[in-house]
Amino acid sequence: MSTRYALEYAGLRGLLGLFALMPAPVASATGGAIFRTIGPLMGISKVARRNIQRAFPSWTRAQVDVTVRGMWDNLGRIVAEYPHLDTIARNHVTFRDAKTYADAGARDTSTLFVSGHLGNWEILPPALLLHHNITMHSAYRAPNNPHVDQLIVKLRSFGGKLKSFGKTRKGLGEILRTLQTGESVGMLIDQKMNTGIEANFFRYPAMTSTAFVEMAKKLGCPLIPGRIIRDKGCNFIIDADPEIPVKDRTTEEVVADMHKILERWISEQPEQWLWIHRRWKEN
Repeated sequence: MSTRYALEYAGLRGLLGLFALMPAPVASATGGAIFRTIGPLMGISKVARRNIQRAFPSWTRAQVDVTVRGMWDNLGRIVAEYPHLDTIARNHVTFRDAKTYADAGARDTSTLFVSGHLGNWEILPPALLLHHNITMHSAYRAPNNPHVDQLIVKLRSFGGKLKSFGKTRKGLGEILRTLQTGESVGMLIDQKMNTGIEANFFRYPAMTSTAFVEMAKKLGCPLIPGRIIRDKGCNFIIDADPEIPVKDRTTEEVVADMHKILERWISEQPEQWLWIHRRWKEN
């Protein structure tokens, strides 16, 4: 283990251990306070500001700054909520569109859920398992630090019931095999994927993965956009949009539909999206 990775891992373990000693609402509030104080001062916040200004060109600097602080608050809460995923998923979620998830849970076939880095996306898999008996494994981009990666995967595994698949060729193969067994998978599709296709996102071209469309086409499984909205503190609302049709449609059409949904979601709660991604080609 390199010194840098060891320090990162030890720091995260210590921080999560501290948050684990607190009740979930207190941990969430503490994490938010720390990150919204430090985050806006970090260099990566310049990327967030550029992205926000690109998406909302008419916004004033004050509006951009408020959104940056809100983004860091949300991210700090996400970190602090990792030790409390079980408690939050059991006791702090409300389903706005429970029928969509209930119907998915009642199917004998798999469902491919698509979403973005909104609210606390880590809450969605355990919440679906607990409330609708949907085993939804996750596709994710692994952090560079392998020890941090192992820690996060363990925290989100819900006692080994939920799997995490890397966004690699091997991981995509595992996702495909999992969907073929009848279990479901959730994919966050709002990050840049240089091997994908260009699609308009807030009026500008952005490279996007097409894997979620290709899998839905290949297996004929429903493609459902779902999101989790932070309501107050560590309380959440889980919502869903209507199934996106894929049969007899081009990949570009389906990707465009999903991007329009993401734009609407982000516009409704801009402070809950992770603006520090370098989403567009130019940044």
